[in-house]
Amino acid sequence: MTQDPSTLGQRIQESRKAAGLSQEALGQELNVSRQAVSKWEADAAIPELENLIAMSRLFGVSVGRLLGVEAEQQPEAAPPADDELTEAQLRMVQEIVDRYLAAQPEKKKSPWGKRDVRVLFALCGIMLALLVGLGRRVAQLDSRYTGLQQSISGVSSSVNGQINSMARQISTILDEKNNILYDSTATITDFDGVAETVTLRLTAAPKEWTASTAAVFTAALSDGRTFTAEGTGQDGIFTAEGFVVPMDQEIALSVALTDGDVSRAGAMETLYDCLPGCFSLEVDCNWDGGWTAAAPATVRKETLDLHISPPANAAFSLRPTAVSLCVFRNRETQPEQSFPVPEAVSLYEESGYVQQFNNFAYQTSFELAEGDTVMTALRIDDDHGQTTYTLLDAYRLKEKKSLSSSPIESARLHLQPWQPGEIPSF
Repeated sequence: MTQDPSTLGQRIQESRKAAGLSQEALGQELNVSRQAVSKWEADAAIPELENLIAMSRLFGVSVGRLLGVEAEQQPEAAPPADDELTEAQLRMVQEIVDRYLAAQPEKKKSPWGKRDVRVLFALCGIMLALLVGLGRRVAQLDSRYTGLQQSISGVSSSVNGQINSMARQISTILDEKNNILYDSTATITDFDGVAETVTLRLTAAPKEWTASTAAVFTAALSDGRTFTAEGTGQDGIFTAEGFVVPMDQEIALSVALTDGDVSRAGAMETLYDCLPGCFSLEVDCNWDGGWTAAAPATVRKETLDLHISPPANAAFSLRPTAVSLCVFRNRETQPEQSFPVPEAVSLYEESGYVQQFNNFAYQTSFELAEGDTVMTALRIDDDHGQTTYTLLDAYRLKEKKSLSSSPIESARLHLQPWQPGEIPSF
């Protein structure tokens, strides 16, 4: 029996990626913002009940599975045919959800009214009931299969973990209720790959404000450094444009509101993976060919299929200024061969993306000496001062031990980020 991720946010993120959806695409499916999805996945907020139901249907999983109170079983651990507890759990949740949806009045503007608090506690009751049912099912399995004691212990531990996770989520919800903000957003509008900085656009909508309210935004880095920017207010929405901060693994954002001598602080979202190399063009590339093991062992490259597109869901523009195919030997940091692909830059300038199929202009071959490792990579220089390498293929000539064995190993770690001097695992 496999264990679910430990939090609801992690389960939503795992299911979204398995469904091939970006945060923005999931938000469009549910008619919510990308920032709302980001908060769910960071466990900074939980979805309303109707969104949980919609996601369970979209991902093709049960509500209990999404909530983490119903573990996915492998075929060899399937319960007997007469054990229908899991289906009963699903029917119970569906009946409660249907009654809830049928009785709902129009949604209030405030995201957490009295109705939502009642729904929250109802949801907690459902989760606890399902956990109790899961515990009874574990007891039944224990009585039927005495050899599964270790597995049962693991399930019990999982149940305790789910209860603890639920308590943490309730604590998070209470923190959200105490937040002074009705809504907030954080968008990366640009970055500088040389200076290693990101430019932010931050907005905050407080629940209460006056004409004299002043706002100051703060960005806290993982090393303890903080940066501030004053916000401008209009109609109760405060904005900081062009807020430049250093790149970091985590950037925690907040805003302080001041009215005379009274100051209040509100937490915003945390931006993750704002590091050099995390802002790059999308690449799909095949530089196809083959190799011969007969002496001299030779690798040849003959046809090129190349696709380059902008970063998904980016609020900034990024374009290539130079594209080239490179061949590196062993741990050398300078290419042994380099083939510029200028038409890729021209195509991107004209269309905003690159699509090249079966381009025969880039043909080459290279011989391998015993012990040599040769890597082929796509190099892209962009207009933000970055140089990125994407590994296409890696070959190594080893000692030939028999007439039937091939002396050439091929490590097809296709489209992996890579740096010259690194040798991949074979």
